[in-house]
Amino acid sequence: MFKDIVKELDPLFNPRSVAHIGATNNLNKWGNSTITSLVQSFKGDIYPVNPHEDMILGLKVYRKVTDIPGPVDLAVFTIPAERVAAAMEECVQKGVKSAVIISAGFAETGAEGKRLQDEVLAIARKGNIRFIGPNCMGYWSASSSLAAFMMPLLVKPGPLAFVSQGGNVGAAIVVAGFERGVGFHRYVSCGGAADIQIEDYIEYFGRDPEVKVIMTYIEGLNDGKRFTEVVERVTKDKPVIIIKPGKTEAAAKAIRSHSGAMAGTDEIYDAAFKKMGALRVETPEEMLDVAIGFLTQPLPKGKNVAIITPGGSYGVLCADACEQGGLNVVKLPEETIRELDKMFPPRWSRQNPVDPAGDRNLIAYLTAPISLLELPTVDSLIFMGFGGFTLFGSLIFQQQARTKMNEEQQEKNSAILKATVPILEGIKSTDPVVRAASVKQFVAGVGVTLGVQNGIEVDKMTDLVIAARESGKIGDKLIDDFINLATGKIDGSKSRMAVINDLLNGFMNAVVSQWIMRYGKPVITTTFTEQQGTLVDDHYDYASGNRAARVLLQLTKYYQYLSRESGSA
Repeated sequence: MFKDIVKELDPLFNPRSVAHIGATNNLNKWGNSTITSLVQSFKGDIYPVNPHEDMILGLKVYRKVTDIPGPVDLAVFTIPAERVAAAMEECVQKGVKSAVIISAGFAETGAEGKRLQDEVLAIARKGNIRFIGPNCMGYWSASSSLAAFMMPLLVKPGPLAFVSQGGNVGAAIVVAGFERGVGFHRYVSCGGAADIQIEDYIEYFGRDPEVKVIMTYIEGLNDGKRFTEVVERVTKDKPVIIIKPGKTEAAAKAIRSHSGAMAGTDEIYDAAFKKMGALRVETPEEMLDVAIGFLTQPLPKGKNVAIITPGGSYGVLCADACEQGGLNVVKLPEETIRELDKMFPPRWSRQNPVDPAGDRNLIAYLTAPISLLELPTVDSLIFMGFGGFTLFGSLIFQQQARTKMNEEQQEKNSAILKATVPILEGIKSTDPVVRAASVKQFVAGVGVTLGVQNGIEVDKMTDLVIAARESGKIGDKLIDDFINLATGKIDGSKSRMAVINDLLNGFMNAVVSQWIMRYGKPVITTTFTEQQGTLVDDHYDYASGNRAARVLLQLTKYYQYLSRESGSA
């Protein structure tokens, strides 16, 4: 009989009032940075508790929790371990519903610390107080805009949930997520997990409709059987991604001294994760990579992958990574090779990976993936260097800015841009005939500029842009931005180059989204310079083909697991 975990943990994740026991004005103590984190995030009532202070950050301070006049839903502890039990007793008297014990000095320190931890746990259970920790870095709940961290962290709301037994690893992933443009609905640094266990959080996250992907960093488990039962149930509905260190004796020793957990046998963990459908990754970077993959891609129906690359070396590296991971770099049929022969110069690779060998025909480069995605033998596509088009756009316009054009050339360029305005207005038309004709005229104009000699690429790109427009991926704002660029009416807060980059990004993202929508297959893109991507409009460019391949492998594993569970495999 499983506990009603939602009812038990809701006060923790949706508090209306918080008491911070150990808040202080002393900048050298964690109580100061923790109260700062609370004040910067939480919109409910905050009650600092400290017998030696009167005011902290403009808030009235109370000597004890029981002195607080209003109800308290959550207590945050940053006092020394030996004082936590007495303060927890006061929380029981006050009727506090939940707590987070950031304080260290418990089971991770040895027998005396374990005794203190057991005493605190007994008192909390007497008062039905569920708590995070001890020895943790706090937590985040987007539904209450609560960042109860031991120091302020950059975090944004989003569809991920994460529970970490390691505070530093957890904080690093949360901040990395912020930098990559992906947010968290819940994040918990669970520390010693004396009360609420990792599997409790996973079960709670599994029942939360706002959570789409669950991640966890585990050093050891107290109840492996229940963990297995919970995760096996949750993975049928949403993916669970796990980092579990401890493969070496050195790591196992470090785990015992860090969290007090027993690392367990790595082979047993590995087999258990596979059985329950959890996806094991090796690094924090890979964890975020895979999570973003689940947010932006459909699941591949098989292991066959096609690769398109701006250069042979990138394709070789990506093909190597795919094959080593167990994916199949599929052989292209002769019919597809003949079709690509019409788009690319004779020097193209004529195999998978598809390498145009330096061809600068952008329209051909963006329509060739259609030929690959239409193949029933291709389950997914990796598009290398896709995130580099905006880089090249910037370089071109930087070069133009440094080059002194004569007046005649400037007037000619201006006339070309202005001539596109009626065409762009036509793309906004509600008349499907006018809209289609305008799109083809625009694409053909770009094709002429790039020296396209045949209509295959133009027809395919026209069809793709029309579909992207009708699906809403190319919206009025994007077209209006093109018009403003053409007529010189650029937003005063942006440079011409920034506008061009935004337009290129918006257009390219719309193209990828349309590929995915039309074919129902993953299209994973990478940057050109191995720089970190940013999630924009459900599109993300990975830093390398190796990382893209590892993401695709995990998506494939999850599809295979779901297929086995449903009996369709």
